Amino acid sequence: MDIIKDYIYSEEDFEEIQKNFNGKAEFDNGSIFLTSSTSIEHNRIKRKILAKLDSFFNGSKCEPFDEQIEVIFQNKDELYKYKPDIFVMCENATRKGESFTSVPKIIFEVVSKSTASHDYITKLAVYQKFKVEEYNIVEQSGKIIQYSLVDNQYIIADVYKNDDEYVSTVFNDLKISLKEIY
Repeated sequence: MDIIKDYIYSEEDFEEIQKNFNGKAEFDNGSIFLTSSTSIEHNRIKRKILAKLDSFFNGSKCEPFDEQIEVIFQNKDELYKYKPDIFVMCENATRKGESFTSVPKIIFEVVSKSTASHDYITKLAVYQKFKVEEYNIVEQSGKIIQYSLVDNQYIIADVYKNDDEYVSTVFNDLKISLKEIY
């Protein structure tokens, strides 16, 4: 992942760079994160989680999306435009064009070596600040670290590995066997 930090970029600069970049571009309050294509394993894990979520939320008032859709996190002083690997939005979600402007209920980020610090540090802090109820860091080695928002702070709710079954802290009936995604 390339981080363009020597200069503070405007939102307009970002939109122009994103338009001409063949990869994933994210705006981080003046910095820009550029990520090239993901690995086959990254895509496989993401696809399997997304399929399980799609099946679970079918017919409900919530829907999973993937990194093709942008989520805008903004307050009066900060602006972040992220493309989480997988996220869940529910019926009252707000949008600006094809981007969501409300906070997802759940986010899954599948970690790659090049994105690890961004996912573990930067995004964790932003998701906590904007009150994403559940943030899951999915390691390609077969582990999911689940963060849950309690009193506006993330706690590690669980760490899933091997034959464990992931259970959402937001949707208690949402369960996924790790055997089915790894």
